[in-house]
Amino acid sequence: MDDIDQQLLLLLTRDGRASAADLARELSVSRGTVQNRIDKLKREGVIEKFTVELGRGEREHQISAFALIRGNADDDRRILASLRRIKEITQVSTISGTFDLVVELRCSSLARLDEVLDSVRSLPDVADTQSHIRLRTWRS
Repeated sequence: MDDIDQQLLLLLTRDGRASAADLARELSVSRGTVQNRIDKLKREGVIEKFTVELGRGEREHQISAFALIRGNADDDRRILASLRRIKEITQVSTISGTFDLVVELRCSSLARLDEVLDSVRSLPDVADTQSHIRLRTWRS
């Protein structure tokens, strides 16, 4: 990947729906160059998918939280398989430190968040959890 590819990825990260023409103008290259590079990045697996990010108004109607999870066993595969079945979990990451995993959740209400966290705590291989509700997010 060269500098143009890096800049293109940064622009797409900020706005995945930006038109090829707008991206070309921003990068000072042709529209065809932008489209060819996007196609190449998709083929190579650098770009996996384009997603939707909820607007501020819709995000304000949802509860966003993180749960730290410590497992009982050295192998987290059973926990991960169970977490994949919970639709409110949007992302799972392994982490270093006293906890093994961090999950990001989006729920329609505090009551639903409580239910989801209870279901995570009740998983057989989960030893401990700690949850944190997101209050505000700033763009970098």
